[in-house]
Amino acid sequence: MKRRTPARRVAAGLATALLSSLGSPDIATAQRPLPVVTCPAGTDAIVAAGWAAYRADSITVAARRFADALARCPEDHDATLGRAYVLLRDGDVEAADALFHTLARRTPASADAWEGVATTSTRRGRPDEAISAWRRVLALAPAHREARAQLDRLAPGWSRVTSPLVKRRAATLDLTLRVRGEGFELRRDGAWTPFYMQGVNLGLAMPGKWPSEFPADSALYAKWLGMIGEMHANTLRAYTILPPEFYRALRGHNLTHPRAPLYLVHGVWTELPPRDDFNDRGFNAGFAEEIRRVVDLLHGAAEFPVRPGHSGGRYEADVSPWTIGYILGREWEPYSVVGFNADSAAARSHAGTHLVLANGTPTDAWMVRQCDYLLTYEEETYNAQRPIAYSNWPTTDPIVHRSETSYAQQMRFRGIEWTYDPRHGPLHEEEGVALDPSLVRTTARNVAGWFASYHVYPYYPDFLILDRGYNLASSSLGRSNYFGYLQDLRRVHRGIPLVISEFGVPSSRGDGHQQPQGWDHGGLDETQQAAAYVRLAREIREAGAAGAIAFAWLDEWFKKNWIVVDFELPMERERLWHNMMDPEEHYGLLAMRPGTADRVPELGGDAVRWRAFAAVQAGAFIDGDSAVLRAGHDEGFVYLALESPAWRGRPFPWGAQRLELAIDTHDPARGQRFLPGGRVRSAVGFEFVVEINGPADAQLKVTPDYQIYASIERARSGPFYGEPFRRPVLSVARDDGALDSLWSLTNRPRFMEDGTEVPAMGLNIGRLRHARASEHSNADWWYDERAGMLQLRLPWAMLNVTDPSSRRVLTESDPEQALGRRPGAPPSIWIGSPTEGFRFGVLAYRPGRGVTGALPALDDRGEWPLARFHTWTWPTWEEPTWHEYLKPSYRALQQLWGAP
Repeated sequence: MKRRTPARRVAAGLATALLSSLGSPDIATAQRPLPVVTCPAGTDAIVAAGWAAYRADSITVAARRFADALARCPEDHDATLGRAYVLLRDGDVEAADALFHTLARRTPASADAWEGVATTSTRRGRPDEAISAWRRVLALAPAHREARAQLDRLAPGWSRVTSPLVKRRAATLDLTLRVRGEGFELRRDGAWTPFYMQGVNLGLAMPGKWPSEFPADSALYAKWLGMIGEMHANTLRAYTILPPEFYRALRGHNLTHPRAPLYLVHGVWTELPPRDDFNDRGFNAGFAEEIRRVVDLLHGAAEFPVRPGHSGGRYEADVSPWTIGYILGREWEPYSVVGFNADSAAARSHAGTHLVLANGTPTDAWMVRQCDYLLTYEEETYNAQRPIAYSNWPTTDPIVHRSETSYAQQMRFRGIEWTYDPRHGPLHEEEGVALDPSLVRTTARNVAGWFASYHVYPYYPDFLILDRGYNLASSSLGRSNYFGYLQDLRRVHRGIPLVISEFGVPSSRGDGHQQPQGWDHGGLDETQQAAAYVRLAREIREAGAAGAIAFAWLDEWFKKNWIVVDFELPMERERLWHNMMDPEEHYGLLAMRPGTADRVPELGGDAVRWRAFAAVQAGAFIDGDSAVLRAGHDEGFVYLALESPAWRGRPFPWGAQRLELAIDTHDPARGQRFLPGGRVRSAVGFEFVVEINGPADAQLKVTPDYQIYASIERARSGPFYGEPFRRPVLSVARDDGALDSLWSLTNRPRFMEDGTEVPAMGLNIGRLRHARASEHSNADWWYDERAGMLQLRLPWAMLNVTDPSSRRVLTESDPEQALGRRPGAPPSIWIGSPTEGFRFGVLAYRPGRGVTGALPALDDRGEWPLARFHTWTWPTWEEPTWHEYLKPSYRALQQLWGAP
């Protein structure tokens, strides 16, 4: 048998949204015919059967057919291609990638092979390789619609013939904004007027995307800019280089809104230097190149390729008329600053063209040197200047905080001898090292000026909460630790403008840190978030700052917080689902909520949407009346609806009835097999139980062995002092009825400078709020009297699901070692293990009088047999669904900023 050309058997749409590249395609090579392959008779039929099974989603059968074909003919191109796509479908991207690359090298004229390379390169975050691979596909198959669509989406303008970009130098100094005293002045219509920055930080990672995967859609940016303009913002802050489409949209927006443009404060992003050496030659060369890119693109004179983790393309939209400032860098980790400051040979001063530092730390000098480099490059190249700052935060502020003690001091107060071991990683301290922008002076040549930029949130670090002076502070709006700190920060930066370039609170269900005025790191509903945004914005201005830039425009699913990060496994899939317990994912003014808007059920909303879910248990329930339990899901929640026709139009009799909803998340042989409220034994072990005693008393509990959080007693004393989590986390069979609350540590115990102990703080995150979703965005359950339906939604993370998109739940990698049965074995680690699905059971009972109903039905002995439970599963996904809406925070800031 001889074959020269493979049939196109792979369904369109397998390519993902990430980019990657293999270099320029060799068209002459790519157009050569495929080599002749001779295989035993019958191989073709087996391969065809494999592709037929693949198209029918019978992946196991397809894998077997392709394996049979390859056993007959190891060089068979189509069978190898099929094997690669099966691996990709099974999630083994690395193995699929290796096969696709092998095929592309062996048969460079195969468009199918290059399409596979593009797909896996995308999955593995290699944008340069994906773009080049799609170009090869198009060279081999000019009519390939998917290749054109991917190139249009991922590299807009790829086919456009363009003229050379020109760097145009202004005849006179281009100056839009300048520093005057402790504020700014903006030049408009030939006159200088006071200007206060009020705006939004542009974090723009859409659901399912990494932070470097910005949208490449000018229309989307135009829509967002219109919305931001309508909220009376005057400033946008970009942390890093965005796609060319953003700058085109910004220029277009400002040309059509000349009286109310959106001004841009742009950043130059960098990661920390290798070995904390800010003098590393390669690191500095890379940062200088990034500085030049930023300056050039703002003047519409830059073109560079997309790089892994970075945007790229042709930047021809000149937005320099509306660029009013620069903020370089990131929140600098204190251990990195400490490491570099220890270099006795590093310069501690800088006398530059635009900025001077007479005497500071090595890191102070490095920061000023980079800012001076940018100012000099822009002036020499474009004859333009803007005010400039570097990014800073309370952790590296120049204020001495007496309430903050070092880790070594904390250990001494506990009576523990301790020596730092670098093998355990860097030690993050909140006090003891400073970056001080107030030490910087401008030269006569610098007419734009210098300012200080800080990210300041009300709940972190702890000295904002514990410093006695801040606890006594009040603004015109009332008591405020936050205002106390802002006053202190303003004091130490006298003479230069202070911009709070990040502020806000998240609207997550989870709470990472508690704050005296209730402006916590999460745990707020969207209405509370809105009130906090306005309060913080007003206090920033009252404290004398020169600007306040809210964080952030939209909710970003890829972000991580300490309280959840260890339990999002595999970590590379965290962006595919919305962790409602993660504060970092919920700062946005524009909500990015899971599911599609027309299908997501709401607590207290249309019961039809709840009834659309599959029934998982049904039968006689309380007093013999029929009932059905339905289950559904989206990228954020598990939804459960318990309905009985007999309840319709009647209030639920909470005074006489209690409910226990038991949830088995994996392996029915493990978990709690005795439900204490109804005193029922079950053949199925449950990891979680929802106890509902009435609207004011409902909570989720967990079997003790599967509890991830340390108890308050454990966190307050002994060897686990201050530790938020416990080990091992492993569901084991129990028959004792024990269930733990989900008490979670938020504020760790600590000692102040005088030895005073500040006790730990925490909360029971398992407490379930009874409310309509329209009344409280973090509501957990609702009894719909009209429909006779109890509605419940539980965040995936509360059920120890580590990745709902691949159906994984938390467990230990080595259960025997975790339980101490394999001494000397490598330590067990937390992993996400596949689950076959969930099982649910519901008990109704009268306290002290026994069970009044059960779903499924109990057997003759009053027990729950395994055979009566149905396993509920849900489809996995690679692309999330989501919908957006403006949170109340948007309207609240719109009203504040629009006031005369």
